[in-house]
Amino acid sequence: MLTTSWVIKVVIIATVLSGISAIGFAEMPAPTQVDLARGRRVQQKENRLYEVDASKHKVSVIQLPPAFKRAVATSSSIAFPDDHSRLIEGKEYFLVVVNQSSSSNPTGYCGAGEEGTLYALELRDGAAVPRFSTLVQSCLKDFDLASDSGVKSGYLAIKWKNSPVGIQVHWDIYGNASDVNSFYRYEGGAFVADKQ
Repeated sequence: MLTTSWVIKVVIIATVLSGISAIGFAEMPAPTQVDLARGRRVQQKENRLYEVDASKHKVSVIQLPPAFKRAVATSSSIAFPDDHSRLIEGKEYFLVVVNQSSSSNPTGYCGAGEEGTLYALELRDGAAVPRFSTLVQSCLKDFDLASDSGVKSGYLAIKWKNSPVGIQVHWDIYGNASDVNSFYRYEGGAFVADKQ
């Protein structure tokens, strides 16, 4: 016959073990902000991008071109793949993924899915201009950012590279035995796909 104290011990051990396994397999999240030069930061809230300058106690809405502003305003989510901007040839760039719902029918095909586009934005004088964009995840086209089987956020599959300067993207392609990598080299003021 089981005693009450034995049952309590088993419940406590099971709780501790489940907590340890949850810690061990918790997803590594994507950054929540981007650190800029001179101590400033980019953050997003309620489908808007903000520049925060803590030293001046100032928060400003980042000005965006109309089409990109509309994409951000109607997005289902926004993510920052990297927590630092990059200064390239004297210009400051940061990365953001803007996701749109795959379908307007939540119970239909890809109803809960997203189509995510990566943008490299050039930030200057409180305005951000897209200088590069590419689709990086799609429920409709069956590809996603590599997430190491859910161990880390897929957004961490997008990285700045230093030599040569550019953006590396690592994908999981459904039905493909191997993952796919693409590199977009910064060349002549633009990001261009490397020939592989």
